[in-house]
Amino acid sequence: MNTGNIKQFIGVAAISLLTACGSPVPDAALLQPGVSRELAQFRKEHFKEVRYNLFFSIPESREEAVTGKVDITLVIRGRQPVIIDFRGESEQVASVLLNGRKVLYTVKDEHIVIDTREVANGENRVTIEFTANDQSLNRRDEFLYTLLVPDRARTLFPCFDQPDMKSLFTLSLEVPFSWQAVANGAIEQVDSTSVTGRRRVYFRETEPLSTYLFSFVAGKLTRETYSRDGRNISIYHRETDPKKVAQCSDIASEVFDALEWQEEYTQIPYPFAKYDLIILPGFQFGGMEHTGATLYTDGRMFLNENPTLNERLVRSSLIAHETSHMWFGDFVTMEWFNDVWTKEVFANYYASQMIEPLFPEVNHSLNFMLDYIPAAYSEDRTAGANPVKQQLENMRDAGLMYGNIIYDKSPVILEMLIKKMGKESFRKGIQEYLKTYAYGNATWEGLIGILDKYTDDDLSAWSRVWVNEKGMPEISGVITEGKTLLVAQKDPLRRGLHWEQDLSFLVVYPDGKTEDVQVSFKKEAMFCFKDLKRPAGEGTFVIPNADGKGYGFFCLFENNANACLSYLPFCKDEVLRGSLLITLYENLLNRRIPAELYMEAMLDYLPGETNFLLFSAALGYIGNCQRLYPSDPEKLEQVLWRIVTTAEQPQRRLQAFRQYRSIARSPEAVRRLYALWKDGIEPAGCSLSENDYISLSYDLAIQMPDKADEIVATQQARITNPDRKRQYAFISPSVSPQKEVRDSVFASLLVAGNRRVEPWASAALSNLNCQLRQQEAVGYIRPALEALQEVQRTGDIFFPRDWVRALLSGHTSSAARKEVDDFFAAHPDYPVLLSNKVRQQADHLYR
Repeated sequence: MNTGNIKQFIGVAAISLLTACGSPVPDAALLQPGVSRELAQFRKEHFKEVRYNLFFSIPESREEAVTGKVDITLVIRGRQPVIIDFRGESEQVASVLLNGRKVLYTVKDEHIVIDTREVANGENRVTIEFTANDQSLNRRDEFLYTLLVPDRARTLFPCFDQPDMKSLFTLSLEVPFSWQAVANGAIEQVDSTSVTGRRRVYFRETEPLSTYLFSFVAGKLTRETYSRDGRNISIYHRETDPKKVAQCSDIASEVFDALEWQEEYTQIPYPFAKYDLIILPGFQFGGMEHTGATLYTDGRMFLNENPTLNERLVRSSLIAHETSHMWFGDFVTMEWFNDVWTKEVFANYYASQMIEPLFPEVNHSLNFMLDYIPAAYSEDRTAGANPVKQQLENMRDAGLMYGNIIYDKSPVILEMLIKKMGKESFRKGIQEYLKTYAYGNATWEGLIGILDKYTDDDLSAWSRVWVNEKGMPEISGVITEGKTLLVAQKDPLRRGLHWEQDLSFLVVYPDGKTEDVQVSFKKEAMFCFKDLKRPAGEGTFVIPNADGKGYGFFCLFENNANACLSYLPFCKDEVLRGSLLITLYENLLNRRIPAELYMEAMLDYLPGETNFLLFSAALGYIGNCQRLYPSDPEKLEQVLWRIVTTAEQPQRRLQAFRQYRSIARSPEAVRRLYALWKDGIEPAGCSLSENDYISLSYDLAIQMPDKADEIVATQQARITNPDRKRQYAFISPSVSPQKEVRDSVFASLLVAGNRRVEPWASAALSNLNCQLRQQEAVGYIRPALEALQEVQRTGDIFFPRDWVRALLSGHTSSAARKEVDDFFAAHPDYPVLLSNKVRQQADHLYR
């Protein structure tokens, strides 16, 4: 019996004992802080037909508490204790009624417990008056919004905070008279007279939802409404720039397109009553798929006046991603958050398909590869790599399930699965899956069980390696005896794993002619031999992963690496060039290509790259090389500035300028940038946005300490939007030339209340630890790592990763690596899920 089975047995035993004895006091195994797997299983077995009727009173001042009342009705099978989740202090619970009468209750370890003797067999109604925590209310001066994923509903109101207890929600809000309110359900009634200076907004009951999807937004918002074929969408926002507001019609059009695409693909009409969206300043995610009230960040939705292709693709993909969640995640939801990836994989994969007709000029095979594979490698290559499907014992750690593996590796795996099954068979399986689990919960194993009916392949065996194991294979291809391509894969972690996949290699002969070689690794295969069609003379070399659909570290030996670098500018196939860019960069990180040679070759290649996606990817790799392996920036600055001033396409000029700004170090380059910023001018043919000037002001303040105060004050005065003014005022002290000021900023970030707007906190921490000040900033590393568990407890799902990334990405020294080593030495039993986040972001310190 393995460890997982032992834990499951203990959990079932605890539940059985509690049920058999009818004990008035719950077993201690059920009352751990958070929501344990045992507690979730117990409640799922005994509590049915849950409904919430919620009321919140929201004051105008964020200094005043938000109070609320919840009626929870449920059917209890057998007399059982009622264990309700609430992460608050006992004084935040004003009263508890059960079936209309006061009862004894306890508030302990994040639960409100009513013992068995008070509970009726059958229907019960629990009424609780409470004060909400601010943690998940995201309160600002003129608005607030809830964000409850994955286990934050219990910080807002008493509930059963587990994804497999889907419930119906009815909500009413009392808000300041000048505020608007949006929620999952449609507005049923607005009462503007009962309370002076206040409005009460009543919302209709929702469809079955998991608690993490419950949401409302209230504040001073502008509303735009759009219609198509009898369907209405409202967009709420706080934007003041007329050119950005004008983009709302384009945003609405893409939402309509995405809804129609999924309805046609799934053959299931949109499964919820309405679709509204709210675009918020400083929102900590790209988007969040609350049914009827989807949240988006303004930075990705409202584009600059002359957006790059990448920026337009990102917005369209984000809209398609969040809209896909209405079916995959909201309509059918994972049973437990260890399967959270099952909603993200479909949202990302289908988003890649849905945007194709919007961008006919784009090579979408290339875009898919560049979107997902480099991001997946960035975590899968590290000592902190994790499987796609991870173990989760308690919902309090559910946020740590998120990362590039579930967002970016999983779509690559799904594409392999679809290839094995065929697109139409896969589609039929998905349609059956959605109908089988409609408004319910599912597991990956349940999905595989359905898909297995549509293929002869053993999907379960294939899934065990790709889904349940971490890491990736190391793959090499060499020519032996001048006539055979030998392809080998090995498990770098020495577990003896075999990754089943199809691979493509391109053999390039000395005369320039090429040969495509297809290799299939089946079960248990470690080597494949393929005879070539012609002898391979001296100078023949091999390009691995030629179609970009393989996954692993494709190892280049010295001669092959040099030949691939030389071949890059002459390669005509865009996907092959993209795959080569990825492979060469991974070999750079693994020290198989010297940094000097890599940089020289990339700078020779970059000016001739005509594909916007490849140009952008190459710029990123060049910037990373300079950051990780610093060298004299003179040639790099010259090449980039030449592109800024001479490229035919404005988009290339803008992309090159942004990279130039980030790597500029020479006095000449800094003076040039300062002149541009000071006069508010743009390089010819290069349209800069307000965000470009803001970013430039941070860089200049760091590089020109004698002018830092002037730069910050001037930039602050230039900003007109009140939300962006507050953002700049928060972040700008982090670029102060005075160390005591920067130290005070860092100390303030260790206080949870000052991290409330997480993107701002991350930006400030990143500035404090920028590469130019890394020597002075080494002292921040250990205290920031010591605070990480508190950051996780008080922050949202991506914040632990973002916190460590902001802390470490600017560091490259051995002193920084020692700080990380010393931290782990002092904490040998540090939680694995959290230590993985540190090791992922510290990976570059060990290369």
